[in-house]
Amino acid sequence: MTIETKGGYCSSSPELERWLARHIEQGFTAEALVRSMLRSGYEASFARDTVAAALGLPMPPTATPPMSAHNAAPSTSRAATSSASSSALHASQLLQSPSSQASAQTENAQPGGNVFRHLGHSIPILFALEAPRVLLLQNLLTDAECDALVALSRGRLERSPVVNPDTGDENLIDARTSMGAMFQVGEHALIERIEARIAVVTGLPVEHGEGLQILNYKPGGEYQPHFDYFNPQRPGEARQLRVGGQRVATLVIYLNSPPAGGATAFPKLGLEVAPVKGNAVFFSYQLPDGGLDDRTLHAGLPVEAGEKWIATKWLREHPYRSSI
Repeated sequence: MTIETKGGYCSSSPELERWLARHIEQGFTAEALVRSMLRSGYEASFARDTVAAALGLPMPPTATPPMSAHNAAPSTSRAATSSASSSALHASQLLQSPSSQASAQTENAQPGGNVFRHLGHSIPILFALEAPRVLLLQNLLTDAECDALVALSRGRLERSPVVNPDTGDENLIDARTSMGAMFQVGEHALIERIEARIAVVTGLPVEHGEGLQILNYKPGGEYQPHFDYFNPQRPGEARQLRVGGQRVATLVIYLNSPPAGGATAFPKLGLEVAPVKGNAVFFSYQLPDGGLDDRTLHAGLPVEAGEKWIATKWLREHPYRSSI
């Protein structure tokens, strides 16, 4: 595949073509593919033309102003779908403002456009907040998938650490009282399938995700208010930026429904998300100007009865590797 563009990082490769083919097969929209290429450093017009060619779409008009990397932040569309048919957006729509993209996606979506779809699995959007971007997703996982993740993790649970902001080491602290199990990306067939579904929902490639973390909170267990992104001014946290750049978003999946307590709270938003088995809350903390949104301060409230199981996926701005 050869596409002529001017300036920037715009060389094609067999690896890029395979990446595009795989993600198109998984149901990614044209907008999500372009956004991922921009985040990986590709020149804007090259990214648009390459995606258009891969999808067999007409090339966008050359007179239209290019989309900047800042405009490539997580989509503001409330009505999104990841079915293969809805991926066939005209490439010129990728040059529109976020609000125009939302309208275009609604027009091109199938009935029930407030639903993500992946390999026949439907994931309705129950709630959406625009700034910061927060989505409550229903039935991201089936009951059987939730139970299987819990079963996979039971034999490898350990006390959950946090990154020391000064040294970069992982330490145990009283503010986080969960037990956790970490899995490598694609370590198990079930995890591989779930990670592909997460990529469709978030618009970020599987390669940008850290390994899935399964957490268990007993009665009284909590995680006090914290940020998931790294502070580059703290040397320990700055070390983490070497393995995929900044974290840009988090997905928390509820693997059971505790009888009481255990909500995910956003104190600066006055928002609490109740843990319901199979549901998930997604939140993005990267601002359009590249800054970080401190309104995404969040906490795992104490479990009041029973226990809580969750799966957490942290997403990076660049492809992630597991060692510094």
